[in-house]
Amino acid sequence: MARLTIYLLGGLSLGLCAATLAADKPSSTAGKSKPEQPALERFQWRDDEEQSFTVSGRVIIEAQDGGLLVLGQDGRLWPVEKPQLVSREAMNEPFRALSATALGKQLQAELGAGFDVVITKHYVICSSADRQYVQWCGALFERLYLSFYNFWKQRGVKLSEPEFPLVAIIFPKQKAFAEFATKDAGPDAATALSYYSIDSNRMVLYDLTAADTGLPGQKVDINQRLAAVPYNVATVIHEATHQIAFNSGMHVRKADNPLWLVEGMAMYFETPDLSSKNGWKTAGAVNDERLGQFRDFLGRSRKPDSLETLIVSDARFNDADQMPDAYGEAWVLTQYLIRTKKDAYVKYLNTLATKPPLVFDTPEERLAEFRAAFGEDLKQLDADLLKQVKRLK
Repeated sequence: MARLTIYLLGGLSLGLCAATLAADKPSSTAGKSKPEQPALERFQWRDDEEQSFTVSGRVIIEAQDGGLLVLGQDGRLWPVEKPQLVSREAMNEPFRALSATALGKQLQAELGAGFDVVITKHYVICSSADRQYVQWCGALFERLYLSFYNFWKQRGVKLSEPEFPLVAIIFPKQKAFAEFATKDAGPDAATALSYYSIDSNRMVLYDLTAADTGLPGQKVDINQRLAAVPYNVATVIHEATHQIAFNSGMHVRKADNPLWLVEGMAMYFETPDLSSKNGWKTAGAVNDERLGQFRDFLGRSRKPDSLETLIVSDARFNDADQMPDAYGEAWVLTQYLIRTKKDAYVKYLNTLATKPPLVFDTPEERLAEFRAAFGEDLKQLDADLLKQVKRLK
């Protein structure tokens, strides 16, 4: 089954280029201190279906034509076209993210009866699933969070603390998840096991043990049951890694983040260590699923310019036929670069973390940036990569 990650929900259509932007600097940029908090404003608008919205937040992007990208106090991004805007009012106070408690109450009001909130150090989890499973997920997410930060700290990457509590919504069954996902992210998301939305900044999933949890309130060995379906657990970890990366300053939401890097990063961490209570011992371990995908691709149809096509464009990730091959190659490339060109990879990450939202590079610019980080000779890099693949087990 192909992994599905939702990236550009909401279809932002502001006609923006570098010359037309008046934007905040990204507030979570790797290796840089946070800027002073901008002022809080209240925005009212009506969308194309005449639905009214009122959001308190700050402007991330203001286009020359008056279009806005607004960041709400809950971390959600809202695109507002100039003709849709009804009012914009200064609140005479600084922008502050909602507290975990306030955010939990907002989620309960939005999702309705039957949803409870579990708050951990970094997460607000709103769920109608079995509470034991929700608490297990909270512990899993915190271990991944700790491992992600420790892993990159040891390699010289300076990450910032998330500006907003990290939100996860957990449904009790696949059917309820699919109904929500269809409305929230579209029908493709409904077929996934979980997804992370860049627009809402939320991770959405369902209880993977729901078909076999026994009687309500009965204590179950969740680790044991999920160990039988490790790929399913990896899918959840994959999306949770995306959420951490986009909230730690490693990636900037709505910026031109190459999908080979974003997906490669998530796959690098997606092999969970369910036996560990303190974090992932398996970050960067050989990912059998992805290695198998790449070796199949290599033996079937990989072309000499495959690495270049992966770097310069996201097209292969958006093509159902090419998607599995793109994922496998992205994992192989990420694993190779982190193992053999760590310093260059870290420098490349820091470069990408400075990119502003909604400014997109040309294929030529992407390729030049990659070559500046890892060397001009892609053929030699590809040959070295393939040599490593032969040695992996």
